[in-house]
Amino acid sequence: MLTVNDSFLRAWRQPLLLVCLTLAFDQLFWERELGLDLLVFIILVLLVLVGNAGWTGLSDTARMTMGGSLLAGIMVYVHHSVLAIVVAMVALLVTSATAQEARLRSLFYSLLHAFTNFLVAPFIAIGSLDQLPKVHGVPRTGWRWVKLGAMPLLLLSLFTQLYRAGNPKFDHLTAGFMDGLLQFLGDALSWIPTAHTLFLSFGLLVCAGLIYRFAPRAVVDMEEQWRDVLVRTRRRLPDRASPRNMDGLERERRMGVILLLMVNLLLIVVNVIDIQWIWFGFEVPVDFSLKQFVHEGTWMLIISILLSMVILMVLFRNNLNFYARSKGLRTLALLWVGQNLVLGISVFLRNYHYIAFHGLAYKRIGVIVFLGLVLLGLVTLYFKVRDKKSLFYLARINGWAAFAILVASTTVDWDSVIVRFNLNHWNQGEIDVDNYLAMSDKVLPLLYADIDKVEAQMAQHRSKTVRWVDHLDPQTFRMELDAKRDRFEQRYAEQHWQEWNLADQRTANALHELSEAQ
Repeated sequence: MLTVNDSFLRAWRQPLLLVCLTLAFDQLFWERELGLDLLVFIILVLLVLVGNAGWTGLSDTARMTMGGSLLAGIMVYVHHSVLAIVVAMVALLVTSATAQEARLRSLFYSLLHAFTNFLVAPFIAIGSLDQLPKVHGVPRTGWRWVKLGAMPLLLLSLFTQLYRAGNPKFDHLTAGFMDGLLQFLGDALSWIPTAHTLFLSFGLLVCAGLIYRFAPRAVVDMEEQWRDVLVRTRRRLPDRASPRNMDGLERERRMGVILLLMVNLLLIVVNVIDIQWIWFGFEVPVDFSLKQFVHEGTWMLIISILLSMVILMVLFRNNLNFYARSKGLRTLALLWVGQNLVLGISVFLRNYHYIAFHGLAYKRIGVIVFLGLVLLGLVTLYFKVRDKKSLFYLARINGWAAFAILVASTTVDWDSVIVRFNLNHWNQGEIDVDNYLAMSDKVLPLLYADIDKVEAQMAQHRSKTVRWVDHLDPQTFRMELDAKRDRFEQRYAEQHWQEWNLADQRTANALHELSEAQ
């Protein structure tokens, strides 16, 4: 049998847990940069979510997203990249949604559930204060009277300001009263540290939205209407109506056959040209704009692939999947998917040749990642057409694939990869030396260790008639590099434990070793 104290603690467990997590949020993030604090906060939230639902009560999707958010949080500590920080935050949102609602199956609806949860959290929380347990038999009429008086006053103030803005005479009539009221409230609340209070309120909202469910069931109910496999929708005609012999489907099938036949023939020509030109023994011709070839050509071809996917999704959206005479159309569609896969490989090779000539950069890596997702989308589209899958199937599979790829991409220190690759690149006169200084502080030891390679690249740029980089003077570059190092050392010296990360420690240690070696 529960005692009074046991009943009291059980009733107040959730509010006290929220207060403790909010205080931890405040201690971790107030006036601090992100680093170890984000990893600690992610771990705390995951522990609370597991405690609320129990490990066996979590769905496989929730466990998967928990692993993703934890891995991304660890990478914030290890690599301290903007990518890892953004992915860790998004992964934590998705994790909170899937832990709160075990029926969620897709990334899109999980994010929608999370945003809805945060949107309605303040309103549900205010209403739920009436449900707090009595303390030693004291009724909660005080809070009810506060709500009864505060809400009308707030709304009255809002409408008063709206009417003042729209009616000059009403504004003049109420100016003295409203100004006096605002002055009184300002004096009464002047003791409150506004910035910190707002931050604490923000932390309360974040913590409540992450660990408690406020969102209605509407989001999950919407998702449950969708299935991975298409179901034929039969339309019953009135008894007196004449049979239509599937004229609509037949017209749509004929249109699709003509379209797919023409675009397949067109794409065969494009793919043959690309295979002969790009796949084997590609060389950059004299006066050939490789930049235009990749920047404009790559995106045009990617857009063509995406447009092809949209057309096939429209064609095979409904009952045409079950039409007895659609076998030829399905064959043409699968052939077009296969040809677009070949085109995707050609686009990848364009980007590869560009990197081989001009070096690595964020956008070039981004193109590779995006193209990988597009190619995966083509593979899933193949199964959608062949096996009569739904559009929800495409969105679900590709959404989680994007989630997995983004989480996996946080495990790589891209700044260091880019700098190492470009410092050792054979084509010294085509490397963007300006970009070295735009990189994060993690690359400082690499640049100092190979400063002679940077100067050699500058020399190659100076020898050209067309110069497209700003840093051509080694002495000026060295001064800016020293200034960047000084700013890092000052930031590192002033770093609090919440901001600490392994990337900064490695950088500081490497710079110290280089200074001792000189």
